[in-house]
Amino acid sequence: MSSTAWIATEAIDLAAMLSSVSGPSHGAVASFVGQVRDHDPEASGRVVALRYSCHPDAQRFIEEIVARTTTAHDPRGDADVRATHRIGDLDVGDLALVVVVGSAHRDLAFTLCRAVVEAVKHELPVWKQQFEVDGSHTRSGLSC
Repeated sequence: MSSTAWIATEAIDLAAMLSSVSGPSHGAVASFVGQVRDHDPEASGRVVALRYSCHPDAQRFIEEIVARTTTAHDPRGDADVRATHRIGDLDVGDLALVVVVGSAHRDLAFTLCRAVVEAVKHELPVWKQQFEVDGSHTRSGLSC
């Protein structure tokens, strides 16, 4: 099957991503939708927005991370995997990271979905700037 990954500057189309891994051979579709929340342990007040920036080669990195993780967990290539991480300015509720996996059985779909999310979260060179209601902001390393 296949794996595809993107760094996006526009809103993520969840319906299109789910559709891209659905098909007659897939009895299971698993998804992770990471969205901007209004709080964070590092914030002293309510979070109102985020700004994600990334390494210039982030597109190549996310493609390699997803391909490597998919191969490690699905050596026969039975699943379809898609991952998109958004960069730029995001408001509370906006989608930041979406991973969808279609496979014949749920165990592979769940396993791959979680593995890809964790690999992207820990390896993709993306930085988060968090804006709070009082106008203050903080910046952190790899995070989504």
